[in-house]
Amino acid sequence: MDSINYNNRKLRIGAALVASIYIVLHGRLNLILTALTSLSFYIALTVSFSIALLLTYYVHKITISLDEHVDWRSAPVKRSILQFIIGIIIPSFLDIFFVWIYFTALGKNIMEIGFFLIDFPIIIAFLTILNLYYLIHYLLLTESKEIRDHSRGAIENIQSKKLTIEHEGATIQFVVTQDILYFYRFRNRVNLFAFNGNEYRVKETLGAVAEQFKDCGFIQINRSLVLNFSIVEDYHTGTKRNTLELIFNKKYFSLLESQGIDRFVVTKEHIEQVKYFFKGS
Repeated sequence: MDSINYNNRKLRIGAALVASIYIVLHGRLNLILTALTSLSFYIALTVSFSIALLLTYYVHKITISLDEHVDWRSAPVKRSILQFIIGIIIPSFLDIFFVWIYFTALGKNIMEIGFFLIDFPIIIAFLTILNLYYLIHYLLLTESKEIRDHSRGAIENIQSKKLTIEHEGATIQFVVTQDILYFYRFRNRVNLFAFNGNEYRVKETLGAVAEQFKDCGFIQINRSLVLNFSIVEDYHTGTKRNTLELIFNKKYFSLLESQGIDRFVVTKEHIEQVKYFFKGS
């Protein structure tokens, strides 16, 4: 699995600083003015900040590692258990260990100073919020990625959509968007006209062709023609009533003109569909 780039270094530092200040002052707000002028306050704050920063870094790294091996979406129960154990329980014990070292150095007993009643619940809450942040961040990032991947896959499927026909004893396969200029009906048969200038018979009806390839940008413009709109740049009102005339990419104009440009007029019943195409483009 790909790891997620959380890109949250400043947030981690800020969170560690806020948490350390809160922990040092928690239950002692009435002494804040005294604390601000005391060297011991700044020592305690430095130690607390260092521990909080270390814990945030640990959770960050372990979360990235878990992302690569156990996906939240495909294995939510397993990932929740691992995240709880590795992301909350273990750093909680690490915090106890570091705090124990600090208070031992000061000649104090960690059990007697109220650490487990006052500070430790705050540490657990901090770690829980931090892990929830990573969970929410992960879900938001992977949701976007899935949407992008799905959209890209849909576009690729459309662009590679193929049509296979039998022609003079041979099987020919066309990439619809790249090879076919338009389909047209003549009497009781339907032909396709390719970008290479050749024509081939198609067994489907014109209506079936229009429906089959509408997602590929093919639109029926009159009763006898379905056009690849990748060659169309715009339209304007036609010279005849209730018609539209299409404006084509210049490099295709001579090819279309050789077919008779009048055949590419949009008639009344297909005008709304053409206008809708350009509104959605």
